[in-house]
Amino acid sequence: MRHNLLLLTVLLLAAHTGFAQDQGGRKKVEHNIQLGTGVHFETGSNAKTFHNAGAALQLSYGLDVSLSDKWSLMPGVGFRGCFATPAFFLEGGDFDGMAYADVSLSLRYHKPASKVVFGIAPVVSYLLVPDVYYVDADPTDSLNGEETFNRTDFGIRPSVTFRAGRHFQWGVEAHIGVLNAMRQYPEYNRTGAISVHHVMVFCGWHF
Repeated sequence: MRHNLLLLTVLLLAAHTGFAQDQGGRKKVEHNIQLGTGVHFETGSNAKTFHNAGAALQLSYGLDVSLSDKWSLMPGVGFRGCFATPAFFLEGGDFDGMAYADVSLSLRYHKPASKVVFGIAPVVSYLLVPDVYYVDADPTDSLNGEETFNRTDFGIRPSVTFRAGRHFQWGVEAHIGVLNAMRQYPEYNRTGAISVHHVMVFCGWHF
């Protein structure tokens, strides 16, 4: 009986070790926490691109699941804040800041014999705190208080991650908004196109 228990314990430990690491020594499932900062900007017919680009901050979490010694999938969630001055956004916008909740699914390539990871992810974003219009010339204008941007957005997010030591990592990512994020108000003569983007550097931990 004692030998059977010992054998069962060894088998369970072996199974756990096999699940925890793949053949290259990388964990099968890995937690990633990242904090990023960078520049937030717009493109489109109604954008003021680079005239007054604002700051962007992001906190995110991803669960990296190994598919092989080179490839993995990482579903993730994040909170992204965008900060700028009104001149950066639509004329007439009274901008204090926008906050997005992001949901992503990153396909990641782990370069062999190095600590470099390339990623590409579709990202669905929900605007938690929107910019709203405020017309200085007429504080009673009925456009005041209307949201400047759509609540949902979609983007593509490429990234490069460099790992140092056992747990530390840093890298660069870009968020490319592919939808028209501008709310359309034909009755107020507010139509056009804006896409929202960012470029960030980040640092974080994987364990």
